[in-house]
Amino acid sequence: MARVKESNEIKTPVSRRAAIGLAFGTVVVRNQRLRRNALFGLTLLTLLLVFGGAVILGDGLMKKPVAFVIFWGICFLLVGLVLLLALYDLLAVRKEHRQRLRELDRKVAEAAELAKRELAKKTEEERLSGE
Repeated sequence: MARVKESNEIKTPVSRRAAIGLAFGTVVVRNQRLRRNALFGLTLLTLLLVFGGAVILGDGLMKKPVAFVIFWGICFLLVGLVLLLALYDLLAVRKEHRQRLRELDRKVAEAAELAKRELAKKTEEERLSGE
């Protein structure tokens, strides 16, 4: 009698690969240096594919409509990924900038309050010593 595999045995490798992919993507997205390196690499790859598809493979792709659609579809998806990654980077930089401004505002407010207290203390001492 043939053995039927459990559904967990079949899904485990796929779910493991998906989990690893999500973990890698999370690390790349959260780390600015890795995110920008990935953005540069994807942009370069996209430019090379577009150049290769237009100049080198142009005639060959025109003769095979399925290959044409697949090739340019991949290029289109890469361009979309580059745009999304660039947009995410822009939003992350703006968020970090806002956080730094808040921190700077807090430090300036603390310094102003300290200066105000010291000025009041100095004025009070001068007033008492003048009497």
